[in-house]
Amino acid sequence: MARAPINGATLTWARSVMHLDAQDVASAAGTTLERTLAFESGDEQPTLKQLEKIAKKLDRTMAFFFAPPPASTDVPQTPDFRGRGAEPLPPLLAREMRRAEQHRDTVLDLQGAPEQTARMGSITWDTYRKRASELRAYLGLREEFVPPENGQNQVLNFWRGLLEHHGYLVFQTTKVPLSTFRGLSIQHDSLPVIILNGSDSNNGKVFTLFHEVAHLANKTSGLCDLDEDVNEEAIANAFAANFLMPYKQVTALVKTLDGEPSDLASKVAARFKVSYLAAGIRLRTMDVIDDDDLESIWRESDAVWAKSRADQKAKTGGPAPWRVRYRDLGSTYIGTVARAVEDSRVDWMDASYLLNARIPMVRQMFEEYYRTEGSNQ
Repeated sequence: MARAPINGATLTWARSVMHLDAQDVASAAGTTLERTLAFESGDEQPTLKQLEKIAKKLDRTMAFFFAPPPASTDVPQTPDFRGRGAEPLPPLLAREMRRAEQHRDTVLDLQGAPEQTARMGSITWDTYRKRASELRAYLGLREEFVPPENGQNQVLNFWRGLLEHHGYLVFQTTKVPLSTFRGLSIQHDSLPVIILNGSDSNNGKVFTLFHEVAHLANKTSGLCDLDEDVNEEAIANAFAANFLMPYKQVTALVKTLDGEPSDLASKVAARFKVSYLAAGIRLRTMDVIDDDDLESIWRESDAVWAKSRADQKAKTGGPAPWRVRYRDLGSTYIGTVARAVEDSRVDWMDASYLLNARIPMVRQMFEEYYRTEGSNQ
């Protein structure tokens, strides 16, 4: 049986940067831990079939393992604001972060750096309201502006598209539990990256989107879980709430309302097209409700979304795989690749690699892009 003369040190490196144990690789390759360690030490060589499975598990090409290991990691190293301490980065999230960086490199190669990124100065407890107003002004939005779209997905796409038009790159993930993270930012002076958890509600993603903008404004990045007990997270929450629900507008609305905190949060959420939880956070920053009220809203929000997710999973079928991939990559990235194919700067095989999809799926995504977005380019 043919054996692949891989560089064992490269296998060790690839496993380490993806935060996987040797047993994870052994299970993927259908072999033992001892043999996998022998692959890494160079005492044994995998079969071509085993190497194919290893490469898939580690999100690499087979050819990668024949070369010496790189000098540094290609998975972004970001601080973690959730206080997980020494707990390792989940492998699935490490993979998504690495792919996001690759996608960013692709956009820079094919389209070039944006002329300017919508940035503010540092965001603190003294400046978060001012910075939120500054970002609205930079984006050309009046204080009373609310997206005209009605569907949650349409509202998310509006905010995502607006930020991408102003120098950000936004992706979503699939199959990473919401308990792991809600959002993630990767700091770059040009074309910073935001990753949203696809398991969250669309309105929840909108809040997380601007929560991450706050971290990037402070030139920080990392995993976020909207944790009010962590100062950096609480400041980012306050900024996002103030951007999406400006103080004067919320004050005017609250004066016309009465009822329990949950009723107030529901009405604010409906008016500003944000999540129930985001509305609760906003009302807390304005001292309309107290910490106990917010905690109750938080629990109720999590329970409602957990039930919604369970109901979705119980349904047969679901969206076509290409639609999920389109959602995760977004029209900005897909459009960049589509235009490069149209201009013959890359071929269909290149597009298949850049979109991590077979050519029939690539065609479906391109058709969707030109149907919904291409006419506006």
